[in-house]
Amino acid sequence: MISFYIIRHGETLLNRLNRAQGWSDSPLTDNGKKAAVELGSAFQAVRLDAAYASDTLRAAETAKLILEASGTDGITVQTDKRLREWCLGSMDAERNTVFIQAVSDWLGVSSFSELNKRLPDVAAAIYGHDTTGMAEPFDEILSRLRGILEELAQNDSANEARSILIVTHAFAIKTILYLFAREQLYDMDKIKNVAVLKLIYDGGNFYFEK
Repeated sequence: MISFYIIRHGETLLNRLNRAQGWSDSPLTDNGKKAAVELGSAFQAVRLDAAYASDTLRAAETAKLILEASGTDGITVQTDKRLREWCLGSMDAERNTVFIQAVSDWLGVSSFSELNKRLPDVAAAIYGHDTTGMAEPFDEILSRLRGILEELAQNDSANEARSILIVTHAFAIKTILYLFAREQLYDMDKIKNVAVLKLIYDGGNFYFEK
C-alpha cells in the first residue's frame, strides 16, 4: 500500500496580494515558511520514503521545509512539471475577485460550491477565453496528474507501506479529487495553504482516506 500525502504549498506573495496564481510563481511569505515548518514537525511521526513537488519555487520550497522540519531532509525533492497548477492563461496573476467573477459570469453560476461541481466547465471557460494560447484543456490537466500518480504507484507497487510526499496546488488538488473522490470535491470549499489530503493506492485502486 502506498500513502500519498498531497499538500498545497505555503502562502506566497501573490496569495497575500489576493491574486490568482497558476503558472506564474512567487516566493513563500514568512507565514508560508512558518506554516510549512509547523506541518513538517507534525510529519516527524510519519516515515516518508520520497518527495515530489511541482517545478515551481513555491511548491519545491514548501516540500524542502517540510522535509527539514520532519527530520527527513536526506530525501531529495524531485520536481515534476506534471504537478503544476492549472495555467490560467490571460487570467494568471489577475485579482482573485476579478478572476472568480469572470468565471462565474462565463458559466452563469453564483456560488463557489457550484464551481467545484462544474470543474471541467471551469477549465473549459478559462481555456476558451484565454488570449495567450497557454491555457490547457481539462483533459490534458487530468492526463498529466493521473499520469504521475499512476507512474509513482506502479514504480512503488513492489514496496509495502510506502509514504510519498507530494506538494502541488489548489486547482491541481481539486483535479485529483475529481479523479478519485468526486463527492468530496463537491462538499469542499477552498483548499487552504498547507492543507493535507491522504490518497491511498492499495495495489489496484486509488481512494482518499477520510
